[in-house]
Formats: sequence, structure tokens, C-alpha cells
Amino acid sequence: MNISSVLKKKMFKETLIYSIGSFGSKILSFLLIPFYTYFLSKKDLGEYDLLITTISLFVPLVSLQISDSAYRWLIDKEKISNEEKGKIITNSLLALSTGYILFFIVFLVYTSINDFQYHFYFIVLIFLNCLLPLLQNILRGLGETKKFALNGLITTFLVVLFNFIFIYFLNLNVEGIFLANIVAYVIACTMILTEINLVKHFKLIFWDKKLIKSMISYSLPLIPNLMGWWAISSASKFIILHYLGAESNGLYAVASRFPVLLLVINSVLLMPLQDRVLKEKDNLTFNKLLNKFIIFELVLAILLGILSPLITKILVAEEYFSTWEYMPYLYLGVAYNAIASFLGLKYQKDKNTLKITMTTLIGAIVSVVLSILLITKIGLQGVSIAFLVGFMIMVLTRYYDIFRREISIVFLTLIILAPIPIYLLTSLISKIIEHLV
Repeated sequence: MNISSVLKKKMFKETLIYSIGSFGSKILSFLLIPFYTYFLSKKDLGEYDLLITTISLFVPLVSLQISDSAYRWLIDKEKISNEEKGKIITNSLLALSTGYILFFIVFLVYTSINDFQYHFYFIVLIFLNCLLPLLQNILRGLGETKKFALNGLITTFLVVLFNFIFIYFLNLNVEGIFLANIVAYVIACTMILTEINLVKHFKLIFWDKKLIKSMISYSLPLIPNLMGWWAISSASKFIILHYLGAESNGLYAVASRFPVLLLVINSVLLMPLQDRVLKEKDNLTFNKLLNKFIIFELVLAILLGILSPLITKILVAEEYFSTWEYMPYLYLGVAYNAIASFLGLKYQKDKNTLKITMTTLIGAIVSVVLSILLITKIGLQGVSIAFLVGFMIMVLTRYYDIFRREISIVFLTLIILAPIPIYLLTSLISKIIEHLV
């Protein structure tokens, strides 16, 4: 068996394992759409989505995005001693704890002055949404992909189970969703802490100022990067709330959940690709797979966009059916999101996270400005278009920066013009399906 066959076999195995873990966690918000739309009002769903959106904004700030550093440092070594593992794990957890304590103090001061609905759930979920990704990245960095996959499946099962108990049986509505996530995440974190043997690896004597400084230097530029991602994908919800109200935000929350289907597939593909690109010394794998990845993403976005009315008709309550109109743009935006993430692997490999941030911020600024300009003209459709354009700009800026000496006209044409034929076709077929169903 030649080297190429071995790599393909290993890549397939890794993809299969990651698919098991990622499928559960990423498909969760999609599977719960029918449940939420039948038991929650548009207003309740909008409030829930806004709180989760706010949490996603603060998590990078609180955690210092140290989870990415932990993964990068652990995977950087083919053979790593128990002491090195302990240092990376200890310093990662200490950095996270420091960030959370500082945030907790500021939050207490804020809530003593201002009313903050669901403040208890908010502060607890902030901590768990910081801790769980760190622990999962530690598992990945240690090469424990099977345990990572199992943890993802169990977490998904628990979230669904507790949602059913708290909402259906106990009628807790929005609070039931928060409680379900808290209980499930606590169990998931406990499982990982047991697996990595925290007692053995976490020791205060492992505190290493030089190590944590280098890890934070790597992760800090990722914070504005993630906030830029947040601005493109989530800031629009606050713009919707301001201009159109909570009910419109509930509609958009449902529409934005459906592209999770594409996010699931992307996460399955990108995780093993990230492992492979970061481990290899040359750029052959990166260059070889980029074009295939682009074609795959665009074709899949077209198919899912075409099926939007049919899927929406089957899965959600009648009052949410109109949300399909925004989905084709959201699907293509998610596709560009994935392509931008793939291009970002080159920066991760070079440990040049600053460029990841700069290119993201450019896309974020364009997206937010465009959302404000278009929402007053064409409502929610303007927000979905701004979502698409923001990620398109990010792809183009990263591609230009990486390949500026060998730019492909075919690539640029495909990315820039793709939305035109895709959505002429999608709009036509979607309307036919809408009339049929």
C-alpha cells in the first residue's frame, strides 16, 4: 500500500470518527426546531435566541479563546510527556478561570445596577460554554478522537432528553431550555475531566509564565476574529430586534437554524482536515483539497437551498413556513463560511492568527453595515443577503492574501458570480415546490 492510500484511509477513518461526535452537537439545534416551534411562541423563541447570541459574543472574551491554544500546543508534538500534557492542561484551565472570575465580578456589578433577565442562567452558561470546548479540544489534542466523538453524542442525547423533560413535562418554556443545557453540559464536562485524569495533570506547580504567555499570544488575536464571526452571523439579530421587533427575530432564529445541516457536514470535514494540515510540514494537502472543497460546498448549498420550502413545510409549525425564503442566502453564506475556515487553516499552520482576525473584521464590518442599510428596505431578506456578502468578502480577502502571486481567475469568478445563477435557479425551483406542498 503506497503512502497516498495510507493517508486516504487514515483521513476516512478520522472523518468517520469526527462525524460521529460532530453530528450530534451540530445537528442538535436543527433537530429541536420542530419541538421549539410547537411549544414556544415567536417572542419566547426570539428571547431565547438573543440570550444564546449574547453568550456566544462573551465566550471568546471570557475564555481568552485558550481552547484553540490548548489544541494547537498538544497537537504540535508527535510525542508528548505527561509533564508537558500537565503543563498545557494546567495553564489552559488557569487562564480560563482567571478570565471567568474577572468577568463574574464585572457582571455582578452590572446586575446590581441594571435588570438582566435570566441572569443566573446567563452566568452559568457562560462558564460551561467556555469550559466544554476547552475540554473537548484537550481530548482532540491528545488524539482521543473516539472519546471526543462519544462525548459529543452523549451531550446531544442529554440536551434533547432534558429539553423534553423540562419543556414538555414541566412546562418551563424558555427556562427549560437553559436548564437542559446546564445539566447536560455539567455531565459532559465531568465525563471529560474523568477521562483526562485531572487530578494527575492539573498541578499548580505546572504554572509556567512563559508558556501561558505564548499560548495567550496565539489565542488573543482569535478573540476579535471570533467577534467578527459573531458580527456576521449573530449581530444581525440585535439589528432585527431594533428595527423589526422580537417576533421577527423569532422567525429569523428558525431560518438560521436550518443551515445547521450544512454546518454539520462542514464540521465533519474541517476537523480531520485541520488535523492533517497542521501536522504536515508542506502545503500539498492544503493546495490539493482547496478547489475540491469549494465545489463541494457550493453544490451542496444549491441542493439544500432548493429543498428549503419542502423541509420547512415538513418540520416546522405553519406560522414559521415563510422562513424558507431566507434560507437559500443563509446556506450559501454558510458555504462561504466553510471556505473561509479552510483558507484559515493556512494561517493556523503558520501560527499567524492576526491575519485571521484582520480578514474576519473586514467581512464583519461589511456585513453589519449592509444589514442596517438593507433591513429598512427589504426586511429580513436584507439581513440574509448581508450574511452572505460578509462571508464572501472574508473568502476573497483571505484568498488574495494567501495566493496573491498566483491568483486564479476561475476561483474569483466562481466565488463572486456563484450567487447569481444559484439563486435564480433556487428561487424558481423553490417556488414550484412551495406550490406543490
